[in-house]
Amino acid sequence: MTSLLYFSYNLFKAAFKPLKNIMDLKLFILALALTACSTYKAKDLNDQTIAQQNATPSTAQLQIQANHIKHPLLKPVTLDLSDGLSPDEAAIIAIIQSPELRTARSKLGIANAQLLQAGLLPNPRLTYNYAAPSGGLEQGKVQGYVVSLDWEFTSLLTQSNMVSAAQAEQQAINLQIAWQEWQVAQAAKLSCYQLQIYDQQYSLLSESLKRLNSNKVQIQKALGHGWATALEYSMALIAAEALENRLQTLLQQKQLQQERLNRALGQPSTQVITYQLTDLPHELITPDYEQLTQDLTLYRLDLLALKQGYLAKEEQLRIAILQQFPKISLGLTQSKNNSNYYTVGAGASLSLPIFDQNQGVIALATASRQLLFDEYSHRDFQSKADVSELLTTITSINSEIKTAHNGLSQLDSLFKAYTTANNEHQIDQLTYYAAWNNVTDKQIEVLNLQLHLIAARIALETATGRYTL
Repeated sequence: MTSLLYFSYNLFKAAFKPLKNIMDLKLFILALALTACSTYKAKDLNDQTIAQQNATPSTAQLQIQANHIKHPLLKPVTLDLSDGLSPDEAAIIAIIQSPELRTARSKLGIANAQLLQAGLLPNPRLTYNYAAPSGGLEQGKVQGYVVSLDWEFTSLLTQSNMVSAAQAEQQAINLQIAWQEWQVAQAAKLSCYQLQIYDQQYSLLSESLKRLNSNKVQIQKALGHGWATALEYSMALIAAEALENRLQTLLQQKQLQQERLNRALGQPSTQVITYQLTDLPHELITPDYEQLTQDLTLYRLDLLALKQGYLAKEEQLRIAILQQFPKISLGLTQSKNNSNYYTVGAGASLSLPIFDQNQGVIALATASRQLLFDEYSHRDFQSKADVSELLTTITSINSEIKTAHNGLSQLDSLFKAYTTANNEHQIDQLTYYAAWNNVTDKQIEVLNLQLHLIAARIALETATGRYTL
């Protein structure tokens, strides 16, 4: 590289001695081109490279990356998958492995490139004109040329603003990526809870189906002895069929949720992930609205990203205002005419803003800034409204769970009394199984409410930027 620059410098000096012929000019242009250090490197897009990109890392590799997580809201964790995947572990692995996030992070490379470009000044412009005698009196005539070097110095007026705008854009994209990571992590966390609750519900419904099938067999036997009616047998068949449909629907929901979690974790859709059993909440006590919203903008990364985006738009408007002034270029010129007479001079060029005074760019920059202002104010209002709505939802679910638990306690007491009576042959099997199924249905209702409470809690965490509430 040093030798190329030295070679270019020598040729540049030679151009003002002057350049003797067109071959010197070609060599000079070639030398300038060779001073560029960047070279093209192919990146193949094929099945092999895609497979490498989507390859699942080992547990040890995941642990190393999990220990070095740098996120404004999430903290590094120690992965221990021997006892199953916990919701917190799923959140961290999703950040590391999510293909969706990998795509989002690629935008940061574009922002870095834009920042690099913003810090570069425009290149000076070198022109060379060659004039050879082509007719008339050629005696005593020589080949002429004009060499000029000029540079637009008015670019200095906006250079610092362009750098500031690019830096703000870079920060905005960083925060947008962090906010997207936060949402992906929370979604993976919720998926783990959903799978656990689906499994518990499936277990309860499977046990209930066994009871209904047993009851169906007993009614069929009783029907043969005339102790039961055909209507009772039909009702038993319908109840068993309805429960089988519920089980099938629940199984489909679980499989769909498993595939979503696999996608978030960067795992194949057929991969079966074992999860860690966690305690399910029966009540959630949260801070009040004022506590959650008084410093909301410090945790809402999307709001911080919009702030940085707004700063970038401010700088872009300043740039547009400055660019309405004429562009001025200054330069030096050396020439030789066909009479072998040399001249050296200086020149200036000035663009005349008669038709285009940058009105369109200024109007666009103004409208873009207003759009960001409106979007930020709307997002700020909406985030606080979301917090208020979620707090109301959580209070309501807390009350519903309490009521459901009271109902479950009563049904459980009744079922225990029926169990004693059934053991002493004081009630019929249909009544006994009906009481048992009522307990199961209430248990499933409680699980559904717990899932709603967990979803509301995670939604409130997401809306407030707080990982645990």
